[in-house]
Amino acid sequence: MKKEVRPLIYTLIVLVVLIAAYPTYRLVSKTITEIKIERMLVKSGYDQDIANKKTVFDSKTGRFEVEITYTNEPDYTYYYEIIEGHVLTTVYDQHNVEVTGTVQHDLK
Repeated sequence: MKKEVRPLIYTLIVLVVLIAAYPTYRLVSKTITEIKIERMLVKSGYDQDIANKKTVFDSKTGRFEVEITYTNEPDYTYYYEIIEGHVLTTVYDQHNVEVTGTVQHDLK
């Protein structure tokens, strides 16, 4: 094999490996997010009250989030995500407005 062709072949091999690894990375990232959030929900006792739960990908942040609606709070949607190993909770009301301040203290 000519010496001029080797770098091209090595570059193509690395490119193929990276392209093949990306879906695996997304799957692993999604699974880790779901496991960590599920553990947090079980530990806090919130897992018994879930009406609807789904995992969504936030393209703005590049992270997966778990979207949960609870049976006793149907007007609020909770988004849980993992940031630097910690679970961040964001709450939105039925008008898709983020809940902040004193109202948030009455929620989960």
